[in-house]
Amino acid sequence: MRPFQRLIRSSLVGLFVLLAAVEVAWTQATSPVAPPESGPGYGLFAFVFVVALLAMTGMAVKLYDMKRKREDEAVAIQARLSDALLTEPSLAHLPITPTVHIPFGRHGQAVITITGTVPMSVFRDAVLQLVNREAASLTDNYRVEDRLVVDTHMARRAA
Repeated sequence: MRPFQRLIRSSLVGLFVLLAAVEVAWTQATSPVAPPESGPGYGLFAFVFVVALLAMTGMAVKLYDMKRKREDEAVAIQARLSDALLTEPSLAHLPITPTVHIPFGRHGQAVITITGTVPMSVFRDAVLQLVNREAASLTDNYRVEDRLVVDTHMARRAA
């Protein structure tokens, strides 16, 4: 997000500097002496420069919008996975957190990271199976990273 903000800020600063330079360059002389011939080159340069700045700003806004859409999609998938884990009665009490990251590329693979602690490997398998089933219904291109820790002392502490 910061590179986009820097690009937009620098584009706006450049635009204001260009407008100030054009204003100074186009002032009319009050003396009866004829101004020297400057030709159409400066006006054309100013026009091309303004169009280029507008095009760069438009591209920066488009890239920022695409990034925001990817983040929104990742949050939606993460919320659906969290809801699925909470609605499963045998897994609802476990501290399990799904985190989804979708890279910026057009066909980026969604990376689903499952973190938390489970008391037995049976719960770990159930969590992974549930996450794979839900993710397959939400997106076609995904990868699940298993960072679940099996802690056998967890069940004894809760009892």
